[in-house]
Parts: sequence; C-alpha cells; structure tokens
Amino acid sequence: MFYLTPVFRYEKPQSGRLREHHQFGIEYYGSFSAYADAEVISVAKSLFDELGVTQLELHLNSIGCPECRKGYSAALKEYFHRFDDRLCPTCLERLEKNPLRVLDCKVEDCKEIAKGAPLVTDYLCEHCVEHREKLHKALQSMGISYVDDPYIVRGLDYYTGTVFEFVSTAIGSQGTVCGGGRYNNLCQEIGGKEIPAVGFGMGIERLIMVMENSALSFGEAPSGQIYIAPIGEQQNLLALRIVDELRKKGISASTDIMEKSLKAQMKYADKCGFRYVVVLGDEEAEKGEVTVKCMATKEQTVMKIEDLYKLF
Repeated sequence: MFYLTPVFRYEKPQSGRLREHHQFGIEYYGSFSAYADAEVISVAKSLFDELGVTQLELHLNSIGCPECRKGYSAALKEYFHRFDDRLCPTCLERLEKNPLRVLDCKVEDCKEIAKGAPLVTDYLCEHCVEHREKLHKALQSMGISYVDDPYIVRGLDYYTGTVFEFVSTAIGSQGTVCGGGRYNNLCQEIGGKEIPAVGFGMGIERLIMVMENSALSFGEAPSGQIYIAPIGEQQNLLALRIVDELRKKGISASTDIMEKSLKAQMKYADKCGFRYVVVLGDEEAEKGEVTVKCMATKEQTVMKIEDLYKLF
C-alpha cells in the first residue's frame, strides 16, 4: 500500500526540516524475506531514477531483532556511561530508554564519542546475519549499490533488522531524502496479529530541495487539450454539451463560462496553452461542422462536431 499525506512535527525543526511537511511512502506487508526489503528499496530507487536524481547514496544497516539487540543495548550503555560528563542531557535520557538513539545525536561532542561505540553488526544473531547477507546479494543482483552504515538507527522499538536511508549531497547536513526499514513487531504491538512489514517514507519538500539544487526539471505543467469558443447564447449551450461529452471520453476540454467576447476567449485560450481551439458560431451549429485550429502550427481543419474526440 502507499500514502501521500501531510505530517506535523512537534519538536523544533532543524535546518532542512519543516513544522508541516508532506510525505510519500509505501508499506509491504506479509513477508519476512529479505527479498521484500530489496523490492521496497528498488521502488524508491526507481522513483529517484525517473526524476533524474543522481546525487544519492543508499546507506544500509541492520539493527537486529529484539533478542540480539539486548546484548547490543547493554554494550552501548557500558560504553557511553564512560562519557556521562560529556554527553548532552538528551543523550543521557536516551541512554536509559533507548541507547541506539544516542548514535543518532546531532550534537558534535556526542557524535565524536559515538564514533568509538560498539557496532551493532558485531552483535547480530545468526538469523539477522543471514537476512542481512541475503539482502546484500539481492541488491547486488539488481545492480543497486549501497554503503554499509553501522550508525543508521531508528528511535522506535518496533523496528527490526533492515534500516536504510537514501542520502543526498545536494542539500547540506539534513541530507536524508528517504528513510525506511523493517518493522515486524508493529502490528502485534498495537493489538493485531504478527505481520511482517517493511516500508519507507519520502519527504516531498526534501525531494524538491534536492531537485532544485541539482537544477532538475519538474516537467511542464499540463495544459488543456481543447477549448470551445462559442458566439452567442445558443452556441453557449451547445458548447457546454460538447465539452461534457469530450470530458466523458477522458479529454481535457473547456469553454467560456464568463460570457466573454470572442476576442477575449481567444486570448484566454492562447494564454492557457490549449492545443486546439474551436470557434462555434451560428453557421457551425447549423452544419454540425467546426473549424479546429491547432495553436502550435496554426493549421485549421474542418470536421464534424461528433468527431472532435478523434483529435486525441
């Protein structure tokens, strides 16, 4: 499944983050396999490729299952408690609740201390090691390069195993454009069955920042396909019917609802970039034929009103 939704942040936003932002994401339910992780990652990669975003690195880690993470959490506590006098107040609090979050601190002194911390990959159980290696092979098979990054963590306990981020070098320190991972325990923790799952979230504003800084095109805004310009009250009624029929065939069509002069209508149609313009007067209405003007080439074609949809 996928979603596209506004998201609201409670804490003070850092550089490159917003109080309200928009997020696109996908969630894959039902498979424990590392191949599902690879598929989710490939979807994100294909989106970036389609947009032309190339200044990205895939950073990959495994934070283990709840069992093997117990030993790692204990090792982290033992290590970081040596620096209680240097850790920030937030990290001292995190150290008791979720030691992995200390690895994610942005305070320079804490970041420096974290460089010497034990690595989670040294504490993975046999199953988590196997899952990690299987994912690596799958990504290699798909031609997706990655960087092993033992410092990627997640602050929520329900995350298990794979965690990943697509990191951009185009927007400064807050360079993560897409982040995701596996969360096999979430459904069960909120009262449901044990359902394995993996997914990602992609910040739309972050993505726009990357595209702007990389001078990438967002594509042309879609323009209308055909404009019916009526002359007179009876032709207005006919134009409304024609437009309605064209829209039912999936064609973007429009007509005058401001009762403008023909000159004003033509100016409006040109400004809005319509591909075709049809002038509908008394003579055209009687004959059931209209002259269609192609706005790009200025060529004109006579055709029956009921055949207008054949232009597309």
